[in-house]
Amino acid sequence: MNIYGASNGATLHGLQVAIEAQGLESLIAATPDEGEEDLESFAGMSAVLFDVQLRPVTFFKGYSDLMSKMFSMTGEPMNVVKGLILLSDHSEVIQLQSGLKANAEFQGGLAIDISGGMEISLWYRESKTSVNNRYSPEAIKQITIHWDYYTAPRPLLLLQFVTK
Repeated sequence: MNIYGASNGATLHGLQVAIEAQGLESLIAATPDEGEEDLESFAGMSAVLFDVQLRPVTFFKGYSDLMSKMFSMTGEPMNVVKGLILLSDHSEVIQLQSGLKANAEFQGGLAIDISGGMEISLWYRESKTSVNNRYSPEAIKQITIHWDYYTAPRPLLLLQFVTK
Protein backbone atom coordinates (compact mmCIF):
# COMPACT_ATOMS: atom_id res chain seq x y z
CA MET A 1 0.00 0.00 0.00
CA ASN A 2 1.39 3.39 -0.98
CA ILE A 3 0.08 6.83 0.01
CA TYR A 4 1.28 9.89 -1.89
CA GLY A 5 0.61 13.60 -1.37
CA ALA A 6 0.64 16.00 -4.31
CA SER A 7 0.60 19.79 -4.42
CA ASN A 8 1.48 22.20 -7.24
CA GLY A 9 3.09 19.44 -9.29
CA ALA A 10 5.29 18.21 -6.42
CA THR A 11 4.77 14.69 -5.07
CA LEU A 12 5.63 13.43 -1.58
CA HIS A 13 5.82 9.71 -0.82
CA GLY A 14 4.10 9.76 2.57
CA LEU A 15 3.64 6.11 3.51
CA GLN A 16 4.36 2.62 2.22
CA VAL A 17 3.26 -0.50 4.08
CA ALA A 18 4.26 -4.01 2.98
CA ILE A 19 3.21 -7.38 4.42
CA GLU A 20 5.71 -10.17 3.83
CA ALA A 21 5.19 -13.93 4.16
CA GLN A 22 7.16 -17.00 3.15
CA GLY A 23 7.18 -20.73 3.77
CA LEU A 24 3.45 -21.01 4.48
CA GLU A 25 2.69 -23.52 1.70
CA SER A 26 2.65 -26.48 4.11
CA LEU A 27 -0.18 -24.87 6.09
CA ILE A 28 -2.49 -24.70 3.08
CA ALA A 29 -1.38 -28.03 1.54
CA ALA A 30 0.18 -26.32 -1.47
CA THR A 31 3.42 -27.33 -3.13
CA PRO A 32 6.25 -24.83 -2.69
CA ASP A 33 7.97 -23.33 -5.71
CA GLU A 34 11.27 -24.73 -6.89
CA GLY A 35 14.11 -23.67 -4.58
CA GLU A 36 11.73 -22.62 -1.79
CA GLU A 37 11.18 -26.04 -0.20
CA ASP A 38 13.37 -25.41 2.85
CA LEU A 39 12.31 -21.86 3.67
CA GLU A 40 11.38 -21.20 7.28
CA SER A 41 7.83 -20.00 7.94
CA PHE A 42 7.82 -16.24 8.37
CA ALA A 43 5.34 -13.36 8.36
CA GLY A 44 6.01 -9.70 9.03
CA MET A 45 5.27 -6.14 8.12
CA SER A 46 7.46 -3.18 7.21
CA ALA A 47 6.73 0.51 6.70
CA VAL A 48 8.39 3.50 5.05
CA LEU A 49 7.23 6.85 6.44
CA PHE A 50 8.28 10.02 4.56
CA ASP A 51 11.11 8.11 2.82
CA VAL A 52 12.47 6.77 6.14
CA GLN A 53 12.54 2.98 6.55
CA LEU A 54 11.07 2.06 9.94
CA ARG A 55 11.92 -0.99 12.01
CA PRO A 56 10.13 -4.04 10.57
CA VAL A 57 7.69 -5.98 12.76
CA THR A 58 7.81 -9.78 12.77
CA PHE A 59 4.50 -11.55 13.41
CA PHE A 60 6.12 -14.97 13.70
CA LYS A 61 9.28 -16.78 12.64
CA GLY A 62 9.25 -20.55 12.42
CA TYR A 63 6.51 -23.12 12.78
CA SER A 64 6.81 -23.38 16.58
CA ASP A 65 6.51 -19.59 16.97
CA LEU A 66 3.44 -19.64 14.71
CA MET A 67 1.75 -22.33 16.83
CA SER A 68 2.61 -20.47 20.03
CA LYS A 69 1.11 -17.24 18.69
CA MET A 70 -1.98 -19.00 17.35
CA PHE A 71 -2.85 -20.49 20.73
CA SER A 72 -2.20 -17.23 22.57
CA MET A 73 -3.61 -14.91 19.90
CA THR A 74 -5.83 -12.12 21.20
CA GLY A 75 -6.93 -10.81 17.83
CA GLU A 76 -5.52 -7.36 18.59
CA PRO A 77 -3.38 -5.73 15.88
CA MET A 78 0.32 -5.08 16.51
CA ASN A 79 1.57 -1.48 16.42
CA VAL A 80 4.07 -0.73 13.66
CA VAL A 81 4.20 3.06 14.00
CA LYS A 82 2.68 5.20 16.71
CA GLY A 83 3.78 8.75 17.29
CA LEU A 84 3.67 12.44 16.59
CA ILE A 85 5.25 14.19 13.62
CA LEU A 86 5.94 17.94 13.62
CA LEU A 87 5.29 19.08 10.06
CA SER A 88 5.62 22.86 10.42
CA ASP A 89 7.09 25.16 13.07
CA HIS A 90 7.27 28.87 12.25
CA SER A 91 7.77 31.95 14.44
CA GLU A 92 7.86 35.53 13.22
CA VAL A 93 7.86 39.03 14.77
CA ILE A 94 5.74 41.56 12.87
CA GLN A 95 6.18 45.32 13.43
CA LEU A 96 2.75 46.96 13.34
CA GLN A 97 2.12 50.57 12.15
CA SER A 98 1.09 51.57 15.67
CA GLY A 99 4.54 50.69 16.97
CA LEU A 100 3.44 47.51 18.70
CA LYS A 101 5.11 44.21 17.95
CA ALA A 102 3.13 41.09 17.17
CA ASN A 103 4.71 37.68 17.61
CA ALA A 104 3.08 35.07 15.35
CA GLU A 105 3.71 31.37 15.95
CA PHE A 106 2.41 28.56 13.77
CA GLN A 107 2.77 24.83 14.39
CA GLY A 108 1.32 21.93 12.45
CA GLY A 109 1.55 18.31 13.43
CA LEU A 110 0.27 14.86 12.66
CA ALA A 111 -0.55 12.07 15.09
CA ILE A 112 -0.23 8.71 13.36
CA ASP A 113 -1.01 5.11 14.32
CA ILE A 114 -0.32 2.25 11.90
CA SER A 115 -1.04 -1.28 13.05
CA GLY A 116 -1.37 -4.64 11.38
CA GLY A 117 -2.87 -7.96 12.25
CA MET A 118 -3.01 -11.48 10.94
CA GLU A 119 -5.53 -14.26 11.48
CA ILE A 120 -4.69 -17.81 10.47
CA SER A 121 -7.13 -20.72 10.42
CA LEU A 122 -5.52 -24.13 10.09
CA TRP A 123 -8.92 -25.80 9.91
CA TYR A 124 -10.12 -23.78 6.90
CA ARG A 125 -6.57 -23.32 5.57
CA GLU A 126 -6.84 -19.59 5.11
CA SER A 127 -5.24 -16.46 6.46
CA LYS A 128 -6.41 -12.87 6.66
CA THR A 129 -4.20 -9.83 7.06
CA SER A 130 -5.24 -6.30 7.91
CA VAL A 131 -3.50 -2.93 8.00
CA ASN A 132 -5.11 -0.13 10.00
CA ASN A 133 -4.10 3.49 9.41
CA ARG A 134 -5.29 6.23 11.74
CA TYR A 135 -4.12 9.82 11.72
CA SER A 136 -5.16 13.17 13.09
CA PRO A 137 -3.77 16.46 11.75
CA GLU A 138 -3.63 19.48 14.03
CA ALA A 139 -2.58 23.10 13.56
CA ILE A 140 -2.01 25.72 16.27
CA LYS A 141 -1.73 29.40 15.43
CA GLN A 142 -0.93 31.93 18.14
CA ILE A 143 -0.54 35.70 17.80
CA THR A 144 0.77 37.70 20.77
CA ILE A 145 0.92 41.52 20.78
CA HIS A 146 3.56 43.11 23.05
CA TRP A 147 3.68 46.71 24.19
CA ASP A 148 7.21 47.90 25.01
CA TYR A 149 6.04 50.70 27.34
CA TYR A 150 4.00 48.42 29.57
CA THR A 151 5.49 45.53 31.51
CA ALA A 152 2.94 42.93 32.50
CA PRO A 153 3.23 39.34 33.67
CA ARG A 154 1.22 38.31 30.59
CA PRO A 155 1.06 39.59 27.01
CA LEU A 156 -1.33 42.48 26.32
CA LEU A 157 -3.34 40.49 23.77
CA LEU A 158 -3.22 36.79 23.02
CA LEU A 159 -5.08 35.19 20.13
CA GLN A 160 -4.89 31.43 19.82
CA PHE A 161 -6.53 29.26 17.19
CA VAL A 162 -6.55 25.48 17.32
CA THR A 163 -7.58 23.52 14.23
CA LYS A 164 -8.20 19.78 14.20
